[in-house]
Amino acid sequence: MAQTSMRMVALALVALLVVAAASVPAATAYGCYDDCYERCANGKDDPACTKMCNQACGTTEQGKPAAAAGGFPA
Repeated sequence: MAQTSMRMVALALVALLVVAAASVPAATAYGCYDDCYERCANGKDDPACTKMCNQACGTTEQGKPAAAAGGFPA
């Protein structure tokens, strides 16, 4: 009985770690697009920067410059 309980606790901890590890990329990507676009485009509207930052940050901000996405106004 004690082994079953210990096994369930271990399984629950592993599941908790998997869920926590899955949320790390989302937390680190916060602000990625705005920062990327500002550094790349340097205040201008640049479609190449939009494409590169969309790919790098995995965002769905297709075709929106940083100003439209909440960044600095152009």
